[in-house]
Amino acid sequence: MPLDEEKAWVLWPEYFDSDRTRAEGRRVSKAVAVSSPTLDMIVVALKRIGVEHKAEADRAYPGNWHEHKGRVLVEKKMTKTKLIAAVAEQLKKAQRS
Repeated sequence: MPLDEEKAWVLWPEYFDSDRTRAEGRRVSKAVAVSSPTLDMIVVALKRIGVEHKAEADRAYPGNWHEHKGRVLVEKKMTKTKLIAAVAEQLKKAQRS
């Protein structure tokens, strides 16, 4: 089934960045956050999880509008909270290896 971009979850690299505060957009605890996550790292994590997604490199997080780090649209197979936790876990595993 193709990704419905109008109904997809949006994931920003800022959600997983240990260098940011919660007020600056981090959505995961410092314990599972990684330093300077990239769009490519998030795409690899989503492939490991097995969810359909689409990366958009030309987008900027509203709270960080001057840096175009991109975003990923993800199909709604699970709640956004569970999706963010699963991606964070995959990013942390990739950082360790």
